[in-house]
This record gives sequence, structure tokens and C-alpha cells, in this order.
Amino acid sequence: MSAELPHADQTFNISDEHLDIALAQVSMGFWRVNLADSNFMACSQQCKKNFGWDPSTAFSYADMLSCILPEDLSEMQSRVSYAIKEQQLYRSEYRVKHPDGVIYWIEANGRVLYENGIPYEMLGTTLDITGKKDLEILRDELLNVAMHELKTPLSTVRASLQLLERLLQSRNDERASSIVTRALGSTERINRLLGEMALPVNAKLKEINLAKSTFDIRRLADEMADNAMVIHINAQIKVDADADEVLVDADRYRIAQVITNLINNGIKYSENEPNLEITIATGLDQIRFMVRDYGIGIPAGDRKKVFQKFYRANTNLKVDGLGIGLYLCAEVIVRHGGSIWVEDLEQKGTSIIFTLPLSNPSEDFAAVS
Repeated sequence: MSAELPHADQTFNISDEHLDIALAQVSMGFWRVNLADSNFMACSQQCKKNFGWDPSTAFSYADMLSCILPEDLSEMQSRVSYAIKEQQLYRSEYRVKHPDGVIYWIEANGRVLYENGIPYEMLGTTLDITGKKDLEILRDELLNVAMHELKTPLSTVRASLQLLERLLQSRNDERASSIVTRALGSTERINRLLGEMALPVNAKLKEINLAKSTFDIRRLADEMADNAMVIHINAQIKVDADADEVLVDADRYRIAQVITNLINNGIKYSENEPNLEITIATGLDQIRFMVRDYGIGIPAGDRKKVFQKFYRANTNLKVDGLGIGLYLCAEVIVRHGGSIWVEDLEQKGTSIIFTLPLSNPSEDFAAVS
């Protein structure tokens, strides 16, 4: 005789209905784009809902692009192009406008499929992250206000210390002067860290707007190298280009930030006298900008991660910083329609390379849209 146990295993397989419920709860949709067939797109009902589309109607790639706010569209297409060109995972966050006029935030992730080295399809997910983004924006706004308020008393402290330093120097009190000098150095470090913290916050608040103009990037590189050698008197920086004038259409101020960050990184991670080389090469439709140092190098496992926010490579050197510099470099370059990466080197040192299109990025991505 057998009796059914009261606590028998009731395990069962998850059905499609259960999966649909779970995906609806997190607002996750799925999509596929055929890159070889005029960007033909197929997507799930939830994916259509994420863009404010009627799930029962057809939804094309062009329809999807039309839902994205114009100020976010260029960056989204830049990230698609970057993923295809560099064989990287695709990730983008952008705003979409539903038919009722309400703005929603979408996080899109995807992977490019290749056949014989030729990309033929992208597949991935969309996720409604509006609630999360609203909280992030509020947090960042509060953080931005807090950092601004901190800088005001910090400036007063710094000015007072500078005045005290001059008074002590006139009295030849070396011990007291040394203490004040160290305190001034600490205020400079705090000010620099506050600046680093503010940059990604401003980027997320859409305060990094590109003001493009045509300028000579070789001349800009010379300027940034000269500035760095004034501050770091032991550094040697050589700039070499394959043309006397290399014109690009970009935001000069933002590209100067990128070059300065790459130079400062090379100097920070050099153990003795920093020796850097900047090489600029022109192609048919883009320029290739390389900053090469002979420092401690970046471990192979960290080379793709160093462009992530707050990530810092594992080294034996104790270097100040929050791991934001290279993240910001990547953000600026991608917004310009370029690419950035760490080149593998067998010898000592690091080479970081970025590219910039010679023409307007929106023209370069016409094929993607």
C-alpha cells in the first residue's frame, strides 16, 4: 500500500505563460535586426509596448528610430555602429516619446552576430528603466548641488591658507610654512576630486552638449602637451602627425579634455620620468589618435574594463583618482561617432587609441538608420 506524502516534491517546468508574466513585470522586450536585409526588425509585444506602440501592429526599425528623442538618437546610433565595428556588446540608454506625449527611458542591450567576419544580425533586449532613471536624476541633481555648495567654503579655506602661507614665508618660519603648504595641497586634491565627481553627473544630466567646429587637432595636441610639460617639468611629450594640418569637425573643448586625460593618465602611471608619444594618422574618413607611454602598463584583463565608470586597474602604484577619466573619454568619443580602445602591447607601457570621423557623424550613421 502506498500513500501520497504531504510534502512531496511539486517541482514543475516554467511555462511560456509564466515567462510572459515575468517579462511583463520587469517590462523587458526582445528584438532582432537583420543587418543584411535593410535593417528588418522583429520584436516581441513587450518591446513594442516599451516604445508606446500598439502590440498588434507592425513595428519596423524606422518606426523604432522615430520614437527616440532627436537629441538622443545620434548617440544611440553611434553606439550601434561602435558595437558592429569593434565587435563589442551593444548598450545604450535613451528617451522615447509615447503617443500620449509622455517621455520614458529605455535601456537597450544587444549582441552582434557575424558570419565569416561579416555582421548579419543584432539581437537583444529593451527594458523600461523610467523609474530608475527618475531616481538617478534626482540623486545626481542633489549631488550636483552638494558639490557646488562644498566648493564655496573650500575656496574660502584655500584663499585663507594662501594668505597665511605668504605671511609665514615673510617670517622665515619653515616648519609652519611646510604645514600650510601641505594643507594647501590637500585643498587642491579635494577640489580636483570634486571636479572629477561632477563630470559624470553633468554628463548624465545632459549637460555635455557638443559644440562642434572645424579645428586642427594636431595644433590642439601640441597645446595640451605643452601645458602638461609646464605642470610636470620632468615629463617629455612628443607629438607627431602625418600631415602639417589635421582638420576635424568636433567639439574642441571636449576633445581637449580627452587628450588631457590621456596625457595625465600616461604621466600618473609612469614610475620615473614620464616619456609620452602622441601620434596622429589620417585615413579616408577618420583620424587615428594614439597616446603612448612607457609606464607600468595595463593588465590584459583590465584593458576593456578601464572605460567603465569608477573602474581602476590593479597596479602596484598608489595613484589618486576615482576611475572616471577614461570613462569620460569614452563618453565624449562615442558621442562624436568615434571609437576608443587600449592596444595590446608586448613591451612595457600603454597605448590608448581613439578615432574621430572627418565628416559629420550623422552622415556616417545614415546606413545604420
